[in-house]
Order: sequence, then C-alpha cells, then structure tokens
Amino acid sequence: MKNKRLVLLAVLFMISVGNYSRIIGNENIRTVQFLSIFAIGALTALLVREVAEKIKGGK
Repeated sequence: MKNKRLVLLAVLFMISVGNYSRIIGNENIRTVQFLSIFAIGALTALLVREVAEKIKGGK
C-alpha cells in the first residue's frame, strides 16, 4: 500500500507540474495559477513526507 501511495503522489505531482507549465504566464497571478501553485506545494509536501518515511524505514 505504501508503494502505491508513493507512486500515485509522484504521478499526480508530475501531472500538476505539466498542467502549470501549459498556463500562459503574465505578470499577474490569476486564481487558476494560484490554485495550481498551491496544489504543487501540497503534493510536494506529501511526496517529501512519504520519501522521508520510506528512507527512515517507518512501517
């Protein structure tokens, strides 16, 4: 189950970064861009936590 969660988070992170890179940039941050950045940050935090638990050897 832990491996599936790590893979799922990694895939969702890659999809969110890909979606963000498709958004045309300008000097103002729109709501969609803000939500994309927020989602990337949240997924990064979850992914780092899972990797740290995997390295630490948590059960």
